[in-house]
Amino acid sequence: MKKKINKISIFQKVVIYAIIASLITVVLESETLIANKYFKLFLFLNLFFAVFFLLEFCYRFIKEVFLDKKKISILQFVTSPYNIIDFLAFAPYFLLSNLNETFLLRIFRIFRVLKMVKTIESNKAINGVIKAITRKKKEIMFSLIITVFIIFIASIILYLVEGPYNTENFGSIPRAFWWATITLTTIGYGDVYPVTILGKVATVIISICGIGIVAIPTGIIAGSFSANLNKK
Repeated sequence: MKKKINKISIFQKVVIYAIIASLITVVLESETLIANKYFKLFLFLNLFFAVFFLLEFCYRFIKEVFLDKKKISILQFVTSPYNIIDFLAFAPYFLLSNLNETFLLRIFRIFRVLKMVKTIESNKAINGVIKAITRKKKEIMFSLIITVFIIFIASIILYLVEGPYNTENFGSIPRAFWWATITLTTIGYGDVYPVTILGKVATVIISICGIGIVAIPTGIIAGSFSANLNKK
């Protein structure tokens, strides 16, 4: 027997679009030049989104506490983590409007999207990816443990080889740990680098290892996802 699929309603879609639009507003407002040029527009948008999410919050409160067949208590509603996040998304605008950076709290609204993704079972593609990750979670966890272990070993090696000559960047294992992390994950900011011959040789070897380390969890997930598709 197939499990009943919950579809996202039109109202939920409107809320999701509003959340995305409000997040775009937050991002644009963080740029001073844009915020100053369109100051009045941002004032309007902030008021609009705050009122919209306040009304939506009140609607859900009435619906879930008084109208739904499976009613919940007021205490259950106000202590729900998602509802607390929802409250933080609009409350600062009304309660702390005199503080400059309260608009950043609106970023909490992104978690509303995650809440609605509880209906994710209606999306077979995303559900397939989640199943692939869940099926191989032990292998993925083991690969992450290996990654941390190799980063730790690389930190010790560079501390021993480079530490005496480059104390600012490699004078301790924690300092070398930063370099090992960005090197093995192939990010390589270039802010920390070895200066000795042995240090550079070790860097080449460790960097090559980093390519394989990044590929391990990717290969595990891809293999599991492929197996899931073949099974279907």
